[in-house]
Amino acid sequence: MDYRILGPLEAFDDERALSLGGSRQRSVLALLLLRSNEALTRDVIIDALWGETPPPTAAKVLQNCISALRKELPDGGQALRTVGGAYALTVAPGELDRDRFEGALRKGRAALAAGEGEEAADQLRWALALWRGGPLCDFSYERFAQDEIVRLDELHIEAVEDRIDADLACGRADELVAELEALVGRHPLRERLREQQMLALYRTGRQAEALAAYRDARQTLLGELGIEPTRALQDLEKAILAQDPQLDLRRTTAVTPGRRAATQIVGRDSELAVLEAAVDDAVAGRGRLFLVVGPAGTGKTTLADELASRAKSQGFAVRWGRGWDGGDAPPYWPWRQAVRELPESDGAERFDYFKTVTDILRQATAERPVLLVLDDLQAADEDSLVLLEFVASEVAEIPLLILALARDDVPRLTRFATRTIQLGS
Repeated sequence: MDYRILGPLEAFDDERALSLGGSRQRSVLALLLLRSNEALTRDVIIDALWGETPPPTAAKVLQNCISALRKELPDGGQALRTVGGAYALTVAPGELDRDRFEGALRKGRAALAAGEGEEAADQLRWALALWRGGPLCDFSYERFAQDEIVRLDELHIEAVEDRIDADLACGRADELVAELEALVGRHPLRERLREQQMLALYRTGRQAEALAAYRDARQTLLGELGIEPTRALQDLEKAILAQDPQLDLRRTTAVTPGRRAATQIVGRDSELAVLEAAVDDAVAGRGRLFLVVGPAGTGKTTLADELASRAKSQGFAVRWGRGWDGGDAPPYWPWRQAVRELPESDGAERFDYFKTVTDILRQATAERPVLLVLDDLQAADEDSLVLLEFVASEVAEIPLLILALARDDVPRLTRFATRTIQLGS
């Protein structure tokens, strides 16, 4: 399931949009999503939806709403359970866009704290792309939604500020000036945005405008709240006046992020078109396995690098693993490089172990789509190939694109591959 509240309420079963009925039925679903995996008594739901003076028919209306929702949900509505005199909606990790947003926001902030500006910017852009409008905007006047709307609105602007910090760290000040001017106009009392605006202006050689931005911030704060700017904002003004070298950032050419910056690729337009269509399929939750086969030096890895760059710009997490033909590689070596969470297989039945690996990947894709690249599979151990065969048979409904690279054909994988791309010498 795919539930969405970062905008108007929507729900999808794969590609099928659920019919959510009238306003009352939609309110019931929204409340159950906000309190997902929690049993809510009928009285609690009625009080949340109708307040202190519910109509005499409230219990019957609620029962009808629950029944209608169950008919729309897959598997006969098993996710919407009756527990005694209460109802509970089971929502798996990643099924609610709010949870995906908050997960990506945490990862983005962790990357920013670690000084990984590009990774932080990618994570935060992906998180913000989940927003389709104001959160729960079709329930803005409903009492049960008010607190969550306020909380999510604040998280959204904080995520925007975090993403701007990441872009500033990557040397993109010139791209931010216009955006920051608009944001400051909408949020004139947010001093963090004021600091970012001043820094972006200074780094683009507009020192006088940066100081004017400080004066405007001070005048607004004094006029609206009767307070002086914070010490951080005052210190930034002094640093700009002194042209403090610590404010400078060495400008670098922005590159599209992949495993590494992709080199220019020539003559592979048709292959890239096929693989980019597979990226779109993965975004829509239709996983695929593609094989790229060819002798050494034919550009397999270069093709994968370019695809990784393009996929990452669309919000994908990219994971890489590579076979090792130097001897003494441990079992599942390509997988261990690509899937850091891979458990030890000691004593586990092969099927159970393979299922565990698939579940790890499924959980990873709940946060964002994943491109898994396994290179040099001609050097991989047999167990790694069997595991790939198993995972490939399970990806049809997972936002996971697998790109397998090898010098020679891998017959055992061909029947699970959507396509084998042969690169000549």
